[in-house]
Amino acid sequence: MEHNKLFRREHPYGILRRLRVSVILILLSVLQQILVQPQGILMIISSLGISALYVIAFLFYALSLYSNFKYRIDPKMIHVRSGVFVSKNFHIPFDNICTIVFYRDLFSTVFGAERISVDTPSGSRKKFDVSAYSSLTKAKEIRLAGESAALPTKICRPKTMSILLMSAFWSNPVTGIIFIVPIIQNLGKIVGNEVANALVRGSIDSQWHFWSKFISPVAATLITIILLSWTISMLLCFMRYVRFKSYRLGEYIVIYRGFPGRSITYTKISELASVNIDQSLLMKLLRLKSCTLSVIGSGKLKGDRGMIISASKSDYVYRKMYELTGISAAEKQTLHAAPHSVFSYIYLPLLALLIPFGFSQLHHLLPRLTETCRFLAYISLFVVIWWLIFRIFSYRNAHIGLNQDHLIVCGFRRLTLRKHYIRPDKIQRVEISQSIFQKRSGKCNVRIYVYFDKKKICVVKQLPKDKAEEMLKKFELF
Repeated sequence: MEHNKLFRREHPYGILRRLRVSVILILLSVLQQILVQPQGILMIISSLGISALYVIAFLFYALSLYSNFKYRIDPKMIHVRSGVFVSKNFHIPFDNICTIVFYRDLFSTVFGAERISVDTPSGSRKKFDVSAYSSLTKAKEIRLAGESAALPTKICRPKTMSILLMSAFWSNPVTGIIFIVPIIQNLGKIVGNEVANALVRGSIDSQWHFWSKFISPVAATLITIILLSWTISMLLCFMRYVRFKSYRLGEYIVIYRGFPGRSITYTKISELASVNIDQSLLMKLLRLKSCTLSVIGSGKLKGDRGMIISASKSDYVYRKMYELTGISAAEKQTLHAAPHSVFSYIYLPLLALLIPFGFSQLHHLLPRLTETCRFLAYISLFVVIWWLIFRIFSYRNAHIGLNQDHLIVCGFRRLTLRKHYIRPDKIQRVEISQSIFQKRSGKCNVRIYVYFDKKKICVVKQLPKDKAEEMLKKFELF
């Protein structure tokens, strides 16, 4: 009995956290019935009754989870008891923990709670091994207990302008679109008006008046959607990384970021899958790079917590990377893509040139949307050309190399050139593939698999096969 008293319950805010998504969905459903699709009073009352039963059922389940979740922390490991229908007891030794994340947003701070998440190499890439809310005081005690053994060193604290530039590089307009759904609905109305009325320019809203002086109303609305969504996405990214700093703390790298929420991440250096140098095409034009960590067992669904150096000049990034991780950027030996093999990198963008051509020819079928089709053709042409230039940039930089006790793999992923510094013992699999045409030319593609985020890091295409095998044999990977 005395042993059971040592277990603690999760902070009550965990109940609200589990209920929040369900309550939001119910409120949106009710507002839709009242405002968007008005129904009779009996239908609304019936819907509210069903929603109330749903809330009661989910509340009972959330309370059951809360009452059955308990944890205990001792100097050697974390003990957890959980489960509603099936009781589970599991124990996590501190030596096997690779990541600890302390996170609180504005709502949890108001209720005096902070989420503590623990990850191990055996964990799922979709969720943490253990994640629970604790009081702010208890979370601070846990952090101070871990920090008392060492003092922060090698602190990296970028300037605010660097964070702003990084937010601009990383922002995705799709993220901001969810906040401007009314604008998208307005776009549909304008399309209908433009098809029905050639004089729609005089009847559009004043908010698009500036753009409509130069282009069609639909094109003006599209530009506004892109700019607004990109701006919203950039602000969200900036708020996520403002107050950013990283530093070395004993065997951990600590990442501190966020406002008004705050995230503090402790990553064990010995459990790193790779250290990465990232560079987009725009960053290349500005001569900037950033540095991120890939942790064993981690994935994007757990949240972006890997950046340790924001967009900065190359010398600064490589110097801080060495101070924080102990990895030198110097490459002793490199093997680049074979000459005259650029076509394998750019054939997809070349095929994509058919998209702007298709938009340019679409006005024959939709003569009333001539200007809109022309605008879409210009936008898609710009995107494809940007993609084409990036693939050429990737071809010129793609390579594998050696660096003391690390394998260096430089390839592209989406629209980012990423150079990975990987310890050979963290590599799960090396795959060398050849197509029919590559067999004749003696070239190959090299894929490296590491246990994080779907395992595959990147592909380096069109390497000389014999030289690639010779280089990989030095680390006994082939």
